Amino acid sequence: MTDHEWVIPLDFAKPPPGMSANHRVHWRVANNSTKLVRTLVLAEARRQRIPVSAHLEVRLVWVVKDRQKRDDDNLQPFAKACWDGLAASKGISAHLVPDDSPEYVTKHHPRIEYQKGATPHFEIRLTTKESTP
Repeated sequence: MTDHEWVIPLDFAKPPPGMSANHRVHWRVANNSTKLVRTLVLAEARRQRIPVSAHLEVRLVWVVKDRQKRDDDNLQPFAKACWDGLAASKGISAHLVPDDSPEYVTKHHPRIEYQKGATPHFEIRLTTKESTP
């Protein structure tokens, strides 16, 4: 197996409306945010030419510039949209693996990282595992 590491940047300072477990928005607002995130992930995966793989290892990281208390559990809806944008079996997806089941995708819990002076943003840190002949 050959491993390759990729970083997909997402220029959101905070989760889009409906993409945090704490957000209480109309279902259509959350649906539109989900479509936006999946479309951006798909576009960036194609731009970087991330290949179809045997297995993905994925983590969503929120890079923040201060040490304000935040709960990484609230990022689950955003992480799901990102995972689906990479590996869902249907819909808006890069289809890097057949589907996002554990057989094909290892999903790590979202993480919040403090980086002094950073512009707040999200990163999908992705490792692809390709079979070698």
